[in-house]
Amino acid sequence: MLIEYEDFADFSDCAVFRHAGLKLIVTTAIGPRILYFGKEEGPNHLLAREEHRGLVGGDYRSYGGHRLWTGPEQRPKTYSSDSFPVDVLEEGEAVRFLSQVDEFHIQKVIRISFIPTGFRIEHQLINHGAYEVDLCPWAITVMDPGGECLVPMHPIRPQSAGLLPAQPVVLWAYARMDDPRYTWGGRVARLRSTEDPNPTKFGTYVASGLAAYSNHGETFIKRFSVQPLGASHIDMGCNFESYTKQGMLEVESLGVLQRVNSGNSTSTHTEEWFLRDGHVPEGDEEAGRWFDDLKL
Repeated sequence: MLIEYEDFADFSDCAVFRHAGLKLIVTTAIGPRILYFGKEEGPNHLLAREEHRGLVGGDYRSYGGHRLWTGPEQRPKTYSSDSFPVDVLEEGEAVRFLSQVDEFHIQKVIRISFIPTGFRIEHQLINHGAYEVDLCPWAITVMDPGGECLVPMHPIRPQSAGLLPAQPVVLWAYARMDDPRYTWGGRVARLRSTEDPNPTKFGTYVASGLAAYSNHGETFIKRFSVQPLGASHIDMGCNFESYTKQGMLEVESLGVLQRVNSGNSTSTHTEEWFLRDGHVPEGDEEAGRWFDDLKL
């Protein structure tokens, strides 16, 4: 794979991928972190934090962009610093970015390749410690503020079709279901990025493996690998989560919790990224059909 290198966000030697009219930029100074995704001459749909531009070394910083975390969330393990250079390995039609091994003996790996109309982003966690550990790959994309995150809800079926629950909806302790940033539709759940400084977060299980974020007259689409409902999902059964407060919104997908022996890695958690013109329709039924008719 032919990649170029240029400066971005005050980081030197960033890897630049161009494909299908889209551009993706990965810094090699920290991470792995993807700091740009959008059209060649269009707006950046990812948030690259101004206050962290060009900063390297030291404790964890929330640079924005796209990162790989370890779940379930806990301090200090999840917040291990990724403020150090990454190794870059070109592998034919893909490029692998490897973090340094952190103080918990975990190495984060992001692998990028092309698909016909977008990018494939693969995530793995490697256990370099002497003992087995439980790890869940957690892919977090920090979006530029001002947009709206949308995920399809479960198909409605008659009660006679089954008695068991179809989809969890999970709230964090600081989240209110009546927060006006949410719209709980019959077809689609929405969370809007506003100037409200208070955090809120929800999680759910998205059987279709699809999520969208509409902003800047375009829609970012994330398609992610899905394990069956009831697998070892963390956070009460979530494979998708979204968090927002003033200035940012996160679109997050999660793999499953796995016991990883010394020297081994988690199974690959895959996302595919696309960009479409226009926003997801405002009406609930129309938005549901938009997801149903989506061709990627």
